[in-house]
Amino acid sequence: MVVRLGGLLMLTGLPLGVLWWLLAPRRQYDVGVEGAFATVPESEAAVGSDGWFLLLTGVVAVLAALVSWRFLRPRGPLVTVGLAAGMLLCGLVTWFVGWLLAPGPSAAELAAVGNSVFGPLGLRAHGVLVVGPFLAVAGYLLGACFTARDDLGRSGGSVGRARHAEFDQRYGDGP
Repeated sequence: MVVRLGGLLMLTGLPLGVLWWLLAPRRQYDVGVEGAFATVPESEAAVGSDGWFLLLTGVVAVLAALVSWRFLRPRGPLVTVGLAAGMLLCGLVTWFVGWLLAPGPSAAELAAVGNSVFGPLGLRAHGVLVVGPFLAVAGYLLGACFTARDDLGRSGGSVGRARHAEFDQRYGDGP
């Protein structure tokens, strides 16, 4: 189950990479006689592409945590491992797909005077790769914190209830 969860999350990186490619701004260059000149400031394009990556992978991570908590059985620490590994792989696949779809201008495009070209799509802040795994694990753990059941809704929870009954019988159920 954990491997399937990680694999499914990794595969979500494919459409996410296409979406990132469509939404993220890239640095634009105008080709002149003396070379290519940037028309959009670099910091704006870099922050914009990193921000879109963060937003897209963050939304997928939160949704993955909510769906995992609500529908996966059995619950436990292995699910958090699957979420973390799957979201890390999802981020890497998203980055790779975006890089493949927008590699930057070719030498022929840079040689054509008057042409307008776009720079490559990439991540400048590599730390955004760990935000997805963090949000997925944090969301799943929040589900554990706010559950009303002592057995966390695990299947086979009767063992926990039997232990509580044994404890109550031995020590009483309160003052």
